[in-house]
Amino acid sequence: MTVACMKNKVNNRSWANLSNLSLCAFAPLRLPCRLAGAKMCVSLAMLMICITLVSVAQEKDKPKEKWGEGEIEKVEIEIVKDRQIVLPNANRNFEKVPPRPAEPIKPEITYDFKNLNFATADYSPSIRPLRLQQEPIEKLYGNYVSAGFGNFASPLFEAYLTNKRSKEKFYGLNFFHQSFRQGSFEKNNANGNTELSVFGKAFGQHATTGGFLKFENLTNHFYGIRILPNANQEIVRQSYTIVSLGGAVENPKNADFNYKLNAGFSYLKDDAFNAAETEVDLAFQSDYNFSDKKKLLINSEYFNITRNEVKSRHIFKVKPAYQFMLIDKLKFTAGINVALQTDALGKSKPFHLYPHVKAEYPLSKSVDVYAALTGDIDKVSLHSLARENQWLGANVSIFNTNRTMEFLGGLRGRLGSKVAFGAGVSFSNLKDFYFYINKPSDTSRFVTVYDDGNTQRTNLFGEISFSQSKTVRLSLRGDLFSYSTDNIAVAWHRPTYRVVVNSSFNIVDKFLIGADILAQGGAKVFKGDAKPVETLGAALDLNVRLNYLVSKQFSVFVKGNNLLGNEYQLFLNYPVRGLQVMGGLTYVF
Repeated sequence: MTVACMKNKVNNRSWANLSNLSLCAFAPLRLPCRLAGAKMCVSLAMLMICITLVSVAQEKDKPKEKWGEGEIEKVEIEIVKDRQIVLPNANRNFEKVPPRPAEPIKPEITYDFKNLNFATADYSPSIRPLRLQQEPIEKLYGNYVSAGFGNFASPLFEAYLTNKRSKEKFYGLNFFHQSFRQGSFEKNNANGNTELSVFGKAFGQHATTGGFLKFENLTNHFYGIRILPNANQEIVRQSYTIVSLGGAVENPKNADFNYKLNAGFSYLKDDAFNAAETEVDLAFQSDYNFSDKKKLLINSEYFNITRNEVKSRHIFKVKPAYQFMLIDKLKFTAGINVALQTDALGKSKPFHLYPHVKAEYPLSKSVDVYAALTGDIDKVSLHSLARENQWLGANVSIFNTNRTMEFLGGLRGRLGSKVAFGAGVSFSNLKDFYFYINKPSDTSRFVTVYDDGNTQRTNLFGEISFSQSKTVRLSLRGDLFSYSTDNIAVAWHRPTYRVVVNSSFNIVDKFLIGADILAQGGAKVFKGDAKPVETLGAALDLNVRLNYLVSKQFSVFVKGNNLLGNEYQLFLNYPVRGLQVMGGLTYVF
């Protein structure tokens, strides 16, 4: 190691005795202690101590000087390292352990392979598995026959016969007859209804086919009050006879492509005026599912209506639409309705194009809200008018209704598993809409009148239903209607409200009770020039049916219709029968 000289300069503080003594006077001194030994090192140390003592003694004799305040000269210290330690590389030699020489095994091992055959005797268990006795199939009662008789000389007979438990086919027969020989009003309002139909359906792997043949007769009398001079004319009997048949083909189960094709033929003839009408209809419904959220809908209908001495009427409609999810959970249907008809009332054109838009959105797991904007041609025929009003006169005018625009909106949902509800509103603009008025020359007959302008109809409705297995079933629906017409004074014979209640109860053992209520009113009618407009009284009808189950197959029933005895009018001059009571038997097999 080399020691460098150190210089220290202190202003106003240097020692006088050290001014002539400089450590730098010492030459670099090497101390090879290892070679000179310990004695040389001790001598050198003693010399340094003596020099220090002399310097201190001299300092005491020199008078002290006054030091400066806060003045320290610069000090430079330099340390130099120049020693390097170098070690030689070490040699490491590892000797590998040589492998041990193999020693032969004596005596040598030999192997001998032999085939072993193992056979066991057959095992015959003596324990047999326990077999549960198959439960007998419960007998299915799918057929019934019912017969009864009531006041006003009213017989009733009904039968329903079908095959049972077949996966390949379904067929049957239905017969119904009820008639009233007389009525409470002038004892000449006899009427009756008879139906007989056979039907069937075959279930195949690739298609399901079905068909029906039906005969129907509706009989009534023109017993309405006559207020004109020819009031004493004989009561005329009216009878509509309808024969219809049809068939359908559809895919047997849901798939990506679903379809249904219907074809029908119907012939109607009345006895009073020898009117006849033939109706042919074809309908095709289909949908193709691209995915769970995308679907293509294509529906089409064709009607050919021919009435004697009247030119045939044709209606052809095509309704393509695309259904998809517009946003999350919002189901949207967009399409058009194209209609072509040959009616010639007023300025009606043969070609019509309507929008078809519908949106559905779930507000919750059990409540959905919906809205739709659409339009269509509504078919009107003698078939439909005769079922609605059986007291039509001869050669009534018949034209289709052009529903130019209709908006629907509302909500539907369920409360638990027992209650379902719905409510909504519809606004319709109807062109060539029909109404009923009494024929001026004979007020016991009705003719149709049409508003060839625009009729606005508003319908506010609500419904609720409750079902508790087979114990209680209840449904209620209420409708409010309002009409605004252009070219006729009043919406004749159109009610402004209607309430319908249907219910059945099986609370008491072996007793089944059913009750129906109908309330309707607000219809305005034309009564002649003296008092042209009058409102019909409210119609309130209460019907009750009581069944007692004597056994699984045999029961007796008692039912009463119009228990309140109100001889209300749904059509002017035609009051209904009063209280009606009937009893009968039913056999199920």
